[in-house]
Amino acid sequence: MSDKINSLYPRKGSGVSVFEEKSRNKYFNVLKAVSGTSLGSVYIADLKTRKLEFISENPLLFSGLRSAEIEKMGYNFFRKHTKKEDLEILKKVSIYGLKFFDCLSPEEKKVHTITYDFHLKYTNSIDVLVNHRITPIELDDDGEISKIVCVVSYSLNRTAGNIRIISNTAESYWKYNLFTGKWTEECKITLKIREIEIIRLYLQGLKIEEIAEQLFVSPSTIKFHRSKLFERIGVKNIIEAISYVITNNLI
Repeated sequence: MSDKINSLYPRKGSGVSVFEEKSRNKYFNVLKAVSGTSLGSVYIADLKTRKLEFISENPLLFSGLRSAEIEKMGYNFFRKHTKKEDLEILKKVSIYGLKFFDCLSPEEKKVHTITYDFHLKYTNSIDVLVNHRITPIELDDDGEISKIVCVVSYSLNRTAGNIRIISNTAESYWKYNLFTGKWTEECKITLKIREIEIIRLYLQGLKIEEIAEQLFVSPSTIKFHRSKLFERIGVKNIIEAISYVITNNLI
């Protein structure tokens, strides 16, 4: 997310106490367990020591490489395996993402996340569009970010980019325009109760007729609410609607 993150690589000699080492390993084991139950992956970076402290195992999200290989490569992994056209996206995130966080108070930094999408090259297969969500988890005495956690997952968008700063505590989010180089603030959309119910049932794999039966309404009523939702959030189909809802933490 910054030049510091861009230069992340493991270094020897940490000066960590036995107690700190045990606490850290226990913390990492929890992350391993959580990431092992999902399709995603997690990594932690120490910006002060320039070290990747932890990467949960998921080769499908890292061009087929194991976590040990990625730790050895550090951020050079992204320079080598990111699709050439998308390297500019990572550069923008590195420069302007950090500048945005510099404008936040120490308390605000930990509740804001920068999210973006880019393609990773995959040997003998098509490029994979992944999403990274970076959140500060530790600050130093000066209020500067010292550690970040990144949640990696398959992107729900169609194209790369989509750089945004979001927070569950705010009623708006910030969107970065790759062409103008400016951030714009946009209001979050609040879903209506019926829209939430419909999206949740779609996520369970139900069809329109089954959703209508569950909600004790007609299929035409479901279609009406669905079309209104599409119109409000600016999407064309239910797949895009689900992507928008999940990406923006609306449910």
